[in-house]
Amino acid sequence: MTVAAGERNDLPTAGEWDALREIMEVETGMDLAEPRFGRLKNAVLRVAGQRNFARLLEQPAEKVKFLEQLTTELTVGESFFLRNEYHFQALREEVLPRILTENAQRQDVRVWSAGCATGEEPYSLAILLDQLLCERPGWRYSILGTDLNVRFLERAREGFYRPWSFRRTRVHDDIRFFQKKGDGYQLHERVRKQVRFAYLNLVKDVFPSFLTGTVGLDLILFRNVAIYLKAEVTAAILQRFCQALRPGGWLLLGETEINLAPTAGFSVYRCANSTFLKKLDDGSPQAFAPTPIAISTPVMADVGQWISDFTFAVPKIPQWVPLPYVERTAAASSGLNTLAVLPPEPRFQQALQEGDFAAAVRGLLSFDDVSARSVARLLLVRKLLDHAQCAFAREQLQLCLKENPLLLEAHLLQASLSEEEGKTERAVEAYRRALYLDRNCCIAHFHLALLQRATGDYDGAGKSYQTVLKLCDSQDGHAIVEFGDGVCYGRLRELAVTLFGEEAV
Repeated sequence: MTVAAGERNDLPTAGEWDALREIMEVETGMDLAEPRFGRLKNAVLRVAGQRNFARLLEQPAEKVKFLEQLTTELTVGESFFLRNEYHFQALREEVLPRILTENAQRQDVRVWSAGCATGEEPYSLAILLDQLLCERPGWRYSILGTDLNVRFLERAREGFYRPWSFRRTRVHDDIRFFQKKGDGYQLHERVRKQVRFAYLNLVKDVFPSFLTGTVGLDLILFRNVAIYLKAEVTAAILQRFCQALRPGGWLLLGETEINLAPTAGFSVYRCANSTFLKKLDDGSPQAFAPTPIAISTPVMADVGQWISDFTFAVPKIPQWVPLPYVERTAAASSGLNTLAVLPPEPRFQQALQEGDFAAAVRGLLSFDDVSARSVARLLLVRKLLDHAQCAFAREQLQLCLKENPLLLEAHLLQASLSEEEGKTERAVEAYRRALYLDRNCCIAHFHLALLQRATGDYDGAGKSYQTVLKLCDSQDGHAIVEFGDGVCYGRLRELAVTLFGEEAV
């Protein structure tokens, strides 16, 4: 097509295409250079049509929506039940029995399916655990499934699947788990309630985090995701998975990914036709030296400025601002400088550091000041959760709240634990108590909105999200959200718009 004199050709330039590729590589961690650049072009065509995407990026509201839609198009939803029979055979016969033996005292199993797509993987794990635990009364298990594709998560929560999702198994014929419905199969509510789905971008969002339940995990599955990512991104994610696992926790990658994965902080455990990474018992990050590619906490926030340092080795991208690395400790991750307000108490601090929790409880008696004791007890709760001692943590958290019912962070933690247990009403009450103590607690409004929407209270959810946006807009986008485990206001606002759609703006 010939452009008339004085008429501007609005087709994207080569430079604009390169800039978009760089943005999406930071947004998703994917490697979109040739020969994968064609995937990006096809995705842009499906989302923007004949519109010039460069114009969309110039409009803040359109930009967030466009990038979210583009991310959705780039993500792969290829999944099916019991995918890779060798992995599930190893889980059934070796790894999960070892986890059950290791957890015999606490009788609890916590699993994370990272990059869960439409839910087949976490539900396969739920079915497997249901089978293994059916003759073990008193045991509990919880599974977290996360993805950065909002549409996939919506489908996963429905728990309805058509025959193509069962192309390597006949598990849908088992009436203990599925019921025939129309042209597909509906997963029973008994199994569905064991899996909690949540949006989480492994490149941009904060983890491990007490608020999202990504701490003290027994097993993480991260299969067939790393093959799409840059090597340095994968290395950084695995480093943070190591921090999210309890000492001795397990990590399973895809068949073609395990040979290329860095193993710092892990030992290699080989089964027949499957290989797992097992976190060293002496923990992480102490088990290995952090590498320069470690993801910052928080990672990035789109706050309209350009700063030159970047988390990953990608070209500099205007408008994306990395934030300083925050060493994740029980205190630093909380938003409350708990160590600073505690008087020195060597017995308690030594016991906490050594993981001698019974001695740490005895050490609490050395705190004469009730306020200081409650803060110290909250540190103990966080340490217990890091070690997957959930029942003990809940017990200590209740004592903490009795000692100091005005400790806002304790109410937030109670809400998170209640949500993980499926006790939605109790979680809502805990968030409301936190807001009674501080009506401007942005992170409480955010999580309350998610629960309100999940329970059908759309009016309440809309009001809560509007409050989140107002609070975020009143702060510097670089600033850390109090009690947010390291997330910044700019990223929290992005999440609100991404998860709540047009009603959030």
